[in-house]
Amino acid sequence: MKNYHALAIFIALILPGVTHASMSMAKDRAGNVIAVDPWSYLDEEVMWTSARSSNPAGGKIHGQLKVKYAIEDNNWRHSSFHNGSESATFVQGVMRHDALPGWYLAFSDGRTTNYNGAWDNQTYLSQDQWTQVIVGHEYFYQRLRFGWDVMGGSASQDDRWQARAKFFADLRATDRLSFFGYLYQQIDHRRSGASQNDRDVRSFQIEPGVQYIINNTTGVWFRQAFSSGILERAQWGNIDSKDWTTSAGVWHNWGRLSTTFSGGYGHFKKDNALQDNSEVFQDRRYHFIKLTANYPITSRFTVSGEVTGSDIAQSGSWVTNGDAITTEYKLMLDYNF
Repeated sequence: MKNYHALAIFIALILPGVTHASMSMAKDRAGNVIAVDPWSYLDEEVMWTSARSSNPAGGKIHGQLKVKYAIEDNNWRHSSFHNGSESATFVQGVMRHDALPGWYLAFSDGRTTNYNGAWDNQTYLSQDQWTQVIVGHEYFYQRLRFGWDVMGGSASQDDRWQARAKFFADLRATDRLSFFGYLYQQIDHRRSGASQNDRDVRSFQIEPGVQYIINNTTGVWFRQAFSSGILERAQWGNIDSKDWTTSAGVWHNWGRLSTTFSGGYGHFKKDNALQDNSEVFQDRRYHFIKLTANYPITSRFTVSGEVTGSDIAQSGSWVTNGDAITTEYKLMLDYNF
């Protein structure tokens, strides 16, 4: 029991007193910034490893709840054709209990609708509703933080069960320089696969990075992500997909307002896995810039936003061919308890 108490005291002293949408910040006793999480708080894939309440002394159970709305629009230059999607996260949160240091419980429920046309003049294409539950644990050893979490969920599109196992770590090499990363393996099992050509999807993702804290208000980071997946099919061969993204960013605190500006480029490709069939279904190259900001309205409520602009060039037998400008907007409100 003494070890649990010591760990709880360590976490209270080291981990952040305030959580930002674009970052999760840790300070030492003197108020110096010693670690800043580079993951966007609006990104569900990785936020579980770092999201913490800005009111950790509010009770034995504390955490965050949030709602989010996002719009993505693709404007194809050659034909003035639009398509896109809108996503609503109805509820998402992370909870921790003081009696279980290191453990966290997370959940997410939302819906994504795909459409042709502009956002204000849509032609419905498809809809996917998801529910996910995550259980994880993190550990601390001197300057090293590492851990794991597992996810179970479902997605309505193609009637799939989901399961994911993820590992993550970050190491403070010095007071200013740190290395971080995560990797996960996921399976999306199609429950009605016996009557469908498309079966299970198996995917993998890894994203290492490095960060340098310039001072208490500014820092820079660099990230390199790679993901791959394979869609199993009963006929015509499996489908492979691969995506890599290189990005760099700078974060800055303007008093209560926090911002992160980043940019990068990448390449996504989807083709037939059969070696004697080199049909390419989608080949996309892209460059992007992104601005994320958050502002605490009160000690419990924070509003956050993110704007991303991408220039893409795409070809393939299953997609719209040509060049496009893609814009994505996200707005989020979270509650700390």
